Amino acid sequence: MYPSRPGGPDFCAAVRVISVAAVDDHPIVLHGLEGLLSATSDCKLVAKASSLAELLAGPGRHADVVLLDLDLGNGSAAPDNIRHLIDAGPAVVVFSATATASTVRAAMRAGACGFVPKTDTADDLATAIRAAAAGNGWVSPQLAFFLLTDDSPDRPELSAQEREALRLYAAGMPMKSVGRRMNVGTETAKQYIERVRLKYRKVGRDATTKIDLYRRAVEDGYLSPE
Repeated sequence: MYPSRPGGPDFCAAVRVISVAAVDDHPIVLHGLEGLLSATSDCKLVAKASSLAELLAGPGRHADVVLLDLDLGNGSAAPDNIRHLIDAGPAVVVFSATATASTVRAAMRAGACGFVPKTDTADDLATAIRAAAAGNGWVSPQLAFFLLTDDSPDRPELSAQEREALRLYAAGMPMKSVGRRMNVGTETAKQYIERVRLKYRKVGRDATTKIDLYRRAVEDGYLSPE
C-alpha cells in the first residue's frame, strides 16, 4: 500500500504522511503513542485529547485517522463517539484495552475501520492506521478468530454452504461465479444468499444490499475487512 524504502534521495517525496489524532483519558497512553508514531516515516501524531469534545474543538478534527479509546471515563458510549468522529470526517481506529468479540463487533458496526488491542504491537497499530487512511479495514488475526467463533444471539448460525456463499458474494464475486466456485448452479447459490439475508433479518440486522452483506460478513468474521 505504501512504498518500501528504496534508499534513493527522492524517498521522502514519495511517502504520504498520515495525520493521526488520539483520544484517550490516560496521559501516559497519549505520551506513548507519540513516541510510537514518531518511529514511523509515514504516521504523524498531530493532536491529543482526553475527550471527544476536546479533540473536535482542535486540529485533531481534521486528522486523517483518529485513534479512539473505547472507555473515556466520562460515561460516553463508544459507538456514539465513533459515529460523531466519522461525521466530522476522520477515519476511526479503536485502540483499546478491552477486546472481546462483542466490543469489536459493536465498534465495526458503528463504522470503525479497525480495532487494535493495546496488547498488540506497534507494527500492528501502524498497519491499522495505514489501512484506515486508505479506506480499508483491519483487525488482527486473533480478533478475526474471536469474531468467527462468537455465539452472540444476534449473530445468526449459518451453514457451511451459506458461509461460503456469503464470503464469495460479499467479496464481490458475481452470483454465477459463486455457483461455479461452489460447484452448484446459480439458482442454488442465490438460495444460499437469500437464506443468509433471512437469517440476518430475523436477528434484526438487515442485509438487503450487497454492501450490507459485506458489512455483516466483516462484522461476524467471515470476511477480512481488507
